[in-house]
Amino acid sequence: MKEIFQTVAKEMKQDATSAEIAELIRGQISRRTFLKGAGAAGVGVASLCIFGFGSGGKDAIPRQVFVANAEGMVVAEATLCVGCRRCESACVGYNEGRDATTLVQPSIAKVKVNRNINFGVAGVAGRGFARGDGDFGNFRTVQDTCRQCPHPVACQLACPHDAIEVIAPVNARVVNLDKCAGCGICVAACPWAMTSLSGPVNAKGSHATKCDLCNGNPACVQACPAGALSYQAWSDRTREVPARQIVPASLSLAAGVLESCGSCH
Repeated sequence: MKEIFQTVAKEMKQDATSAEIAELIRGQISRRTFLKGAGAAGVGVASLCIFGFGSGGKDAIPRQVFVANAEGMVVAEATLCVGCRRCESACVGYNEGRDATTLVQPSIAKVKVNRNINFGVAGVAGRGFARGDGDFGNFRTVQDTCRQCPHPVACQLACPHDAIEVIAPVNARVVNLDKCAGCGICVAACPWAMTSLSGPVNAKGSHATKCDLCNGNPACVQACPAGALSYQAWSDRTREVPARQIVPASLSLAAGVLESCGSCH
């Protein structure tokens, strides 16, 4: 099984879409190869998940485990930010409708500015009063944006409902509202706390929210009057920015994902 995934990784184009990745995996796994790799009988549906297949046969839509990189990302320049929060307002208005205002619920904006205004990312406990970023420090306002993480995508793989999908053409990591149950597991799974809930955990109507890049034309970028946000070609910046929260060790991967990751990594 490890050899199969190594072959897929070797042959996969850097800009391959999720559909192309799934098809490449299918091409590597014949029925004979699968039976040989699976080994003992009784592996059943759990083993099928290793290869991204469900129980609906070869035409079934696979759970996205190994996914393509995003085409773009929103990049912030903190030295230009004036803290006006127009990016948050534009994000909420574009994605949630004009009835939802960022002043009432800024946490559902997919770009995060409000939480950093007073004491910056580290907070007052991190560097102390008047020693860090924010209005009570050096007046530097940091805008948090989604990194559109490369594989393995923490929020996507932790979701027990397979509700975070990679959608072409920009390959953003997008919440499927028809699948999302508002459990909040993805919120805890993101080291940078870039996923939020629109309401209480598991409450009726609550759902996860995260940056979907507005199909390649982010509303936050268009609204920024200072040019502090830009839409750029994707690059892996997950190691450049310190984590904002500790992901609980008790947080387990969704069914079928752990086995898949263990076979490749």
